[in-house]
Amino acid sequence: MEMFDELISTTIKPDRTVEEKRVTEDALQAEAMREATRMFLTAERRFRKINAHPDVVTDPRLNGEWWDLLELVYRSEKTVWRLFVGPQPTMADNKLWARFREMLLKGSSLKANA
Repeated sequence: MEMFDELISTTIKPDRTVEEKRVTEDALQAEAMREATRMFLTAERRFRKINAHPDVVTDPRLNGEWWDLLELVYRSEKTVWRLFVGPQPTMADNKLWARFREMLLKGSSLKANA
């Protein structure tokens, strides 16, 4: 057998299908929503805890933390809202968001009305 007499085979795999790409994108979006929702709920719980403290207004350290947590709640909620409604929200999207937000904060489930 000569040095160049070896058989070399090559297979070319087709690109992922459109459906596989869509499923992957959906999974990534779902994971982003889960993480953003987790961050929002954590920030909201931390804010509620410090907000209930009787010295939150008179103690400068607590008051500064209160403002920082308020900003964190705002930023994390805005992230979840943007993921939920998309780049051009409609009035219906915002109404559904309000119901979803309420459900998140109560820990209940959103029921389909179709």
